[in-house]
Amino acid sequence: MRSRWTAAVVLAAMWALAVVIWLRSPARMPTHWNARGEIDAWGSPAAVFILPAAALMVVALIRVLPRLDPRRANWDRFAGEARVIVNVLVMFLAWVEVSTFGGFAFGWKIDEGRGTLAATGVLLVVIGNYLPRIRSNWWMGIRTPWTLTSDRVWRATHRLGGRTFVGAGAVSVLAALALPRALGVWVAMAAVGLGALVPVVYSYAAWRRETAGR
Repeated sequence: MRSRWTAAVVLAAMWALAVVIWLRSPARMPTHWNARGEIDAWGSPAAVFILPAAALMVVALIRVLPRLDPRRANWDRFAGEARVIVNVLVMFLAWVEVSTFGGFAFGWKIDEGRGTLAATGVLLVVIGNYLPRIRSNWWMGIRTPWTLTSDRVWRATHRLGGRTFVGAGAVSVLAALALPRALGVWVAMAAVGLGALVPVVYSYAAWRRETAGR
């Protein structure tokens, strides 16, 4: 998962699949499904290139942004962890591409809603496991005014955030597998929202405690 070639290989596969789907596509194709699994948005065949382009942008940004970071030296301390997160994010986008367009273009039997929900949960679990190892920087992690002010607050917030992300991811996977589709979406959204909000609030509280003790 830490390989420098993982993202490149997945990107190549995404672009190749997008070209094949584009060549096979009718004048319009579905691009989104609602919580009940019904198509609620259509687009031109060119829409198949959105996800490969987004994945390419993620890979490009992770190469450029660290060079612009005033805390660039910290990136060397978590380069492997950042690569894992980027690789998994690109793989997630690849799965969304397959689940969104593969069934329509090739007749694959994929439950797009449940599949994407479960994949989102897996993505959060992976990020949560690596989040505590991310060092202070301007581009990756839980960046609030309070974590960026104090390395101690950054570390404490990311330890907590790692746990809340894993919890939110686990709930999302269970919701995708065990609950009715519409209910599962709402349960997962609530879990993800809470998992993201708790570390932000905690970062402020931790900063207040630190500044009060000075």
